[in-house]
Amino acid sequence: MHLKASTDYGMRAVLYLAAQGTTCSSKDIAEDMDIPRDYLIQLAQLLRNAGIIEARPGKHGGYLLAKKPEKISVLDILSALEEDKRSSKRSKRSSRKGSEMVKGVRRTYDLVEESMNAFLDSLTVEALLACALEKGDSNKILSERFKDESRRLAAIG
Repeated sequence: MHLKASTDYGMRAVLYLAAQGTTCSSKDIAEDMDIPRDYLIQLAQLLRNAGIIEARPGKHGGYLLAKKPEKISVLDILSALEEDKRSSKRSKRSSRKGSEMVKGVRRTYDLVEESMNAFLDSLTVEALLACALEKGDSNKILSERFKDESRRLAAIG
């Protein structure tokens, strides 16, 4: 799976804000994280609407996290940046009819999507920041989340 540029940039911006722990200008974020500034401002609006970041106006204004990094999941960020696309796909998919095989495939896709969402919801900005800054064993951090999701799936099956 490859993330869209907007998702990548949005994740970078949120991780930057988490690392800085203070209000940061769009100029600083854009330069330090290699994000086109105009695009960053558009993405910041989506993240602000989702309650992930706050915007502070004024000469010394900028952006900061609206919540602690351990309270923001990767799923929160992805949902904020991709929700319009996801809901339109769901409505198209549910309006189609199909054979039992098609219905079985759809159920499987739904389970995969649910599992991916649960995994992404378990990954916090704090955990990703630890991986990015090499403050922890990235493989261990991620494998623990995978194990948790595997146990959850086994319990419902």
